[in-house]
Amino acid sequence: HSNATMLYGHIETEEEIIFQTSTDDEQLYYKAGTIDFEVDGQPARLAVYRSPHHDELFLPFRDATSGNETYGAGRYLEPQELGSGELLVDFNLAYNPFCAYSDSYSCPLPPFENHLKIAIRAGEKAYKK
Repeated sequence: HSNATMLYGHIETEEEIIFQTSTDDEQLYYKAGTIDFEVDGQPARLAVYRSPHHDELFLPFRDATSGNETYGAGRYLEPQELGSGELLVDFNLAYNPFCAYSDSYSCPLPPFENHLKIAIRAGEKAYKK
């Protein structure tokens, strides 16, 4: 269980971001805003995105566990909008992208701004084949 389970962010812009994918493709997303939080006293910030194809928010991230305890390319979260720009982000719900299980999927890779130096020890762990 992470001690940073409920976070509040603010939806700010709709800046276009091109994500690289696990199959060397590109996917367009919109940067919807950022969340600021602390893990074990360390400040952290993650960007939250929105797909042009649906309204759900998307938060891909890598952290210090990526490639060791968790999937190397990172994990995903879908923050819940609570209204008035507030978001609920629960790292216990972090999950592996489909490409963790099969190379036939093309998964967006977390952009550099969502690479954390700290460990998020919550959510789904590495898949052992």
